[in-house]
Amino acid sequence: MSRAGPAGDVIVIGGGAMGSAAAAEIARRGARVVVLDRFPPPHDRGSSHGESRLIRLAYFEHPDYVPLLRAAYRRWRDLESATGRALLDESGLLIAGPPDGEAIRGTLRAAAVHGLDVDRCDAATGMARFPPLRLPDDWILLHERVGGWLRVEACVQAALDRAVAHGAEIVSGVT
Repeated sequence: MSRAGPAGDVIVIGGGAMGSAAAAEIARRGARVVVLDRFPPPHDRGSSHGESRLIRLAYFEHPDYVPLLRAAYRRWRDLESATGRALLDESGLLIAGPPDGEAIRGTLRAAAVHGLDVDRCDAATGMARFPPLRLPDDWILLHERVGGWLRVEACVQAALDRAVAHGAEIVSGVT
């Protein structure tokens, strides 16, 4: 890299959710980090835009994700502690569908493999427990208590703030 531009051990392209988290962690470990983004992050022109993203431990796609998600929950709590910001709301998460559906089978598998707390009930019980729901009679409902949502734009800003606190440089206007 030319000395006319930003210099660092690591260049992170994009200051969204992934880029800001990577920059914060790499800078925390002592590397010189430069984050390059077209717009001043956080901004509304990327996939990290918006108020919220769901988060869950019982990841139906594959049980192998659960250890990564446990680490992610710890890291979100660490970032909350470091910044004094509320980022992760464990409001609970509902998954409903036919018993043989991919989301139901995968969630139950991940819960069984990793001993996760996931409640299962039939449609009638689920609708009694959560009155706004209307489910087909043959569906089941899963409730994961630690599932919830992230305040995504606050997460991006908190991670960028941590990166800068550890010496990272944020450069916007890069095309």
